[in-house]
Amino acid sequence: RCSMKTLKKINDGFIKVSEYVAFVLSAIVCAMIVWWAFKRYVFASEFYGAEELILAIAFWMYFIGAYIATHEDSHISADLFTGMLKTQKGKAIAKLIRLTISLVAFGMLTWLSWEFLSFDIVRHKITVMYRFPQAWIHAVLPLSFALSCIYTIAHMVDTVIEIHNCGRKDESGSDQAALPDQENK
Repeated sequence: RCSMKTLKKINDGFIKVSEYVAFVLSAIVCAMIVWWAFKRYVFASEFYGAEELILAIAFWMYFIGAYIATHEDSHISADLFTGMLKTQKGKAIAKLIRLTISLVAFGMLTWLSWEFLSFDIVRHKITVMYRFPQAWIHAVLPLSFALSCIYTIAHMVDTVIEIHNCGRKDESGSDQAALPDQENK
């Protein structure tokens, strides 16, 4: 039997590994760009296929970062409307609406990215210069969007609990504090 604490530890470890992988990939991209420029301007030679390698690595880096941002609920957003709301419950309801829209979008993107990856696999699409399967590059898409769906659902559950708890009073008469998960953010 797997408890929620065990699942949280597994997820925290997965996110930590993902953060390290994203960091290493960004360092590799930076090093490749510097090497590419150095070869071009100092040695007057080319690093053929550099764009292909840099784009493939950057693609993975970007989409790993996307599901990490969804996990942290730190995607860029325009919160003009939410800022005008006075009550915590109103803000939580607005957040739930935003999360619902995000879930629909992530769900559609998961499906579309799976179709895209399947197309790459069936058609045996390969890269131009190094001739490796494009499916290797695009495999991160359904992974990223599926994880974004899962993390968005988790945020929705937390937000529904927050809405339910809004307005409740604890024994001291003050409004109930935020969720334990949200206190750590």
